[in-house]
Amino acid sequence: MDDYREIKELLKPRRDIKASDELRLKVRHTLLRETKKQAVRKWLFRGISLSAVAAVLLIVLLPSGISAKEVLTEAIKAFSKAENIEMTVDIRTRPVENFRFIDINENFVGHHIDLMATDSLLRWRIDKGGRIAIGSGKDIHTWLPELNIGWHLSHSDNENVLGYMANLLSPQKILETELTNCLDKEGAEFTVKKDGKHIILTVHANPEGDFENPYTLNTSIFESDNIRKYIIDADSKRLVSATVSIKVGKREIEVLKISDITYDMKPRNIYLLPEDIQFIEMEKQLEGLKNLTAEEAATTILNAFADWNESILSKIVHPNISDAAYRKRFSGSKLISIGQSFTSGANNSIFVPYTLELKDGTVQRHNIALQKTDSGGWTIVGGL
Repeated sequence: MDDYREIKELLKPRRDIKASDELRLKVRHTLLRETKKQAVRKWLFRGISLSAVAAVLLIVLLPSGISAKEVLTEAIKAFSKAENIEMTVDIRTRPVENFRFIDINENFVGHHIDLMATDSLLRWRIDKGGRIAIGSGKDIHTWLPELNIGWHLSHSDNENVLGYMANLLSPQKILETELTNCLDKEGAEFTVKKDGKHIILTVHANPEGDFENPYTLNTSIFESDNIRKYIIDADSKRLVSATVSIKVGKREIEVLKISDITYDMKPRNIYLLPEDIQFIEMEKQLEGLKNLTAEEAATTILNAFADWNESILSKIVHPNISDAAYRKRFSGSKLISIGQSFTSGANNSIFVPYTLELKDGTVQRHNIALQKTDSGGWTIVGGL
């Protein structure tokens, strides 16, 4: 029993929830039955998964009007305070790619993460070399130092920008987040065990999304058959380390690992914007290309590169971004062919295969990623 004392403590409700007399009577009669007695003994003494224990708590203790998330939030006492934290997270990716992107064939890229809590407001900074982001509440700035350009999002959730890494911005709440995910999402299972001075939470989740076309499979953690493991100090309930591995056939390939984490850092100002970066306000959506199929939109966009037709390009990507990121490489290029569009994964992008001959004679074959705006116009979100 002592081996599971910490786990049971994590699950102990922090609200005095009183069941009605009728409910108490039903529960008492149920537990008196021999078959139920045996089931209860198995739950208590065989170290079951937390999802089963949580289900029992919800059945017996959950009163009307209280959500499962509320009960779980109150049950996890350890993750209630923000800390000043500094950590290094190594991820298989490319330095300039977005923070959601992973590639099992790439080397590890170090991400330096700073978290500072002031006046109940969490400020954060993530630096992966080729791409940097800082955030405060729903205010996020991201920039590419090599191109001297960045963008500002004033109404965005951290997960939209950071993907799985948004969890690491509040490591005290990881267990709560994973418990909620396990209750809310199908295809995930997890186990908790006590190992000496550590509590080890392991989550195995199936890929999220439609992979009839496997193009985006294993390009993000959530779009993969992944195993997430968290090691938590049993006394302080602080995160000690974490790893994420992707299952590819019979192999498990580690794609993320926290190599260093330091708590209780001295407060400092990490929310500093560089003076040499031009930031673009992204609050207003682009118009996009309307009344076209995905293939027609891709053809129009890629043909516009030939003479750099700004009347078209300005509708699908901000002019400052296209000038900094695309003009040098794609201006003067010639479209050779367009393929049939397809979808893949969990996001709402449409992918269109293309073959493009660049002005230096190089041939590029890739899939341009398109998304529709709220007004129904196509914009480009990747694939160049």
